[in-house]
Amino acid sequence: MGWWEQRSSRWQACIIAQVGGAAILGGGVFFMQFRSPDIPVRPVFLAVAGGAGAGGSIGSAVSIPYSDIIRQLINPNFHPPTQDYGWSALDGTFSCQDIQREKFDIVQVGASAVVLGAQLCVFSITDVGLFHPDRELCSTRINVPSNLPQVGQALMDLPQIQGGLGVGGFAFTGTIFYIGTG
Repeated sequence: MGWWEQRSSRWQACIIAQVGGAAILGGGVFFMQFRSPDIPVRPVFLAVAGGAGAGGSIGSAVSIPYSDIIRQLINPNFHPPTQDYGWSALDGTFSCQDIQREKFDIVQVGASAVVLGAQLCVFSITDVGLFHPDRELCSTRINVPSNLPQVGQALMDLPQIQGGLGVGGFAFTGTIFYIGTG
């Protein structure tokens, strides 16, 4: 059995790029990378979805906390955990083969202006079957900053430095496709 069929319960996902918009109806394209310590590669999937919302965005769910920037300015020997920025744990046990061409649902609310922003994103991938009930394969909630909507630390790290432009919210549904490894 290769990495494509290998199931894991320790998946994480990151939205590495996205573009979308809606004025009542709309759509979006989401480039997502997955990783698991059980799988030797980091597969990249493209999700294409449409639905309802208002506003639009272009960017990603990857951001840099202000507290890490301040720590690095104070202590040049501090090395921020950049490999962990944007990653969110997924619930569920699945393989890449399991999620290929399955139903993708995403809800996102956020605002960003050039390099400042904050957002909340929830997505799930569901196995849709003709002869059996639909079964959720995985879901997650991505907060940018990671401590939204808490008070305290969030005040220092809100908004965060991230690439993006847009404001609004949407709920889209569509399909996810494997496009390669990163």
